[in-house]
Amino acid sequence: MDNQSRARTRSKRRLALASALAFCVCTGAARAEDGCGKFAWPVMQEREAMSAQGQPALASGASIESGSGQAFKLLLRPSADAEFVMQPERKSRIENWRGGIVRLPAPPQAGVYQVTLSDEAWVDVVQNGGYARSIGSTGRSDCPGLRKSIRFDVASNPIVLQISGASVDVMSIVAGPAR
Repeated sequence: MDNQSRARTRSKRRLALASALAFCVCTGAARAEDGCGKFAWPVMQEREAMSAQGQPALASGASIESGSGQAFKLLLRPSADAEFVMQPERKSRIENWRGGIVRLPAPPQAGVYQVTLSDEAWVDVVQNGGYARSIGSTGRSDCPGLRKSIRFDVASNPIVLQISGASVDVMSIVAGPAR
């Protein structure tokens, strides 16, 4: 290989490296700007689960047998038809809202349980005839596909997850022990 050929090869490699570096910098900047990395705790696994194909769609009132931490879609009903186990703890801020419930199996042990939603709504975790205590929440309106995540202090008993005050017909949800 002569000197000109070597110089052209080096030049092509530098150009390819510079292009790859520019792509990485631009992609990283776009991710940083969308707000998804700014939640109070990591939610990227939940976001990935919510954006994956094949989430089961559950009618309000359905039960999940297992699969803690897996995403599912809850088909919400008009507020008058939601059939809550207990009245939602907070009154909705919007008219004509939608809601629903899903029954979840008992967590393996008492502790911190996390519920992550794709859209804005109120979440109640009902156990033993009362509301589980919320111990923290984090939310962003600038993270596509993920709106908020709430943590609850739960017992090792079955859970009824109540969603109220939603403006959407279908909501993706991930629920399970907090990591």
